[in-house]
Amino acid sequence: MAMDYNLSTSLSDFKLSSQNVHVWQTNLKKSPQYLQFYQTILSPDEQKRARRFKFEKDQQAFIIARGTLRIILSHYLTLSPEQIKFKYSSKGKPSLDQDPLPLHFNLSHAYGKAIYAIALDKNIGVDIEYIRKIEVLSLAKRFFCSSEYQWLNSLPLEEQYAAFFQLWTCKEAYLKATGEGLVGLQDIELETPLSSSLKILQISQNSEIAQNWILQTIETTENYVATLAIEGINYQFNTWQWIDEE
Repeated sequence: MAMDYNLSTSLSDFKLSSQNVHVWQTNLKKSPQYLQFYQTILSPDEQKRARRFKFEKDQQAFIIARGTLRIILSHYLTLSPEQIKFKYSSKGKPSLDQDPLPLHFNLSHAYGKAIYAIALDKNIGVDIEYIRKIEVLSLAKRFFCSSEYQWLNSLPLEEQYAAFFQLWTCKEAYLKATGEGLVGLQDIELETPLSSSLKILQISQNSEIAQNWILQTIETTENYVATLAIEGINYQFNTWQWIDEE
């Protein structure tokens, strides 16, 4: 596996092979004219979903995140952003409802940052979280495996926060990749101590299923952690920063 990081884009950046995984990151804080434009390219259903958010900042984050997704996908699909149609799994995972090519994608956003992962033919999931001080041990005891909780508990307090969110993004990325919610956070056991080579040990106590998945840490902004999960092995990962087009 390899990871490349680029700040600029070209038409070649939107060409995928079966062994490529593309990752895009963006800032969700946009000027009013951009927000207005993103609203115009969303579907009526997406606009309705945006209005359901109680707080304006959450509405805007949803609009920009989904609008950016449409623009990015439009380059791969050679469609206009408005032409892209989505369908949803029973648990709400979006996928394409038209299929010019077997494109799989997933997105996540948190605290003003968004991340998008795109691949061909393979189930893929991504999660980004802002590292913050919360009751990590009580949450880990409730949602994580015993081995993971014990490892977290052995760390100095200031190291527990980043470690907790790294574990959390690994599990969430896998759950988002499968898209059906067949297992929970506690059913996914990760190898600890965590290292640069993340590994799922067992899924529902089955190590053979776990061997079919790769976890990849995504380099992102300070105080954030992001992880990608994809079915299969031997991928080339490319990461870009999405810059709005005029």
